[in-house]
Amino acid sequence: MTALSGREPRPRRSGSTLVELMIVALLIGIFAAMAIPSYRSSVEQARTDMAAANLRTLWAAQRFFYLNERYYTPDPDDLIAYGIFQSSEISSASAGGPFLMYNDPSFLYRIVLQPNGEFQATATRSAGTAFHGVLTIDAAGVVTGEVTDTHGRVVRPGFR
Repeated sequence: MTALSGREPRPRRSGSTLVELMIVALLIGIFAAMAIPSYRSSVEQARTDMAAANLRTLWAAQRFFYLNERYYTPDPDDLIAYGIFQSSEISSASAGGPFLMYNDPSFLYRIVLQPNGEFQATATRSAGTAFHGVLTIDAAGVVTGEVTDTHGRVVRPGFR
């Protein structure tokens, strides 16, 4: 007992108060809000780089096909029939139609023949995501294009 108040002092409890827990939860939320856009951009950068690599693979396959047949083909089934790709690597549609590569639904691919006999292959970002855009490779092997999200963030293939 203390001499002045006549009461015994309360023992100090160890632990966290509700206010302290709320502050920690708020800080975690703020850090997550800052990290999630960066994470989404990193994942999209990886998908875009993979699409560019797939376009380069299509370019090499078309060049191989051309060296043997003296023309480019718009039909991915021709590349499968020629043994350049396995049927499990390309889920094809009709000639000139969109197809998937390596069962990845992130991009739809298409091979288009140009009037001059050259080809152009495109990878279009699949609908239903926050990102949209088109990557293109021409017969010279140059990849162009970009993918953007609804907030205007731009993702281009290659290291940045």
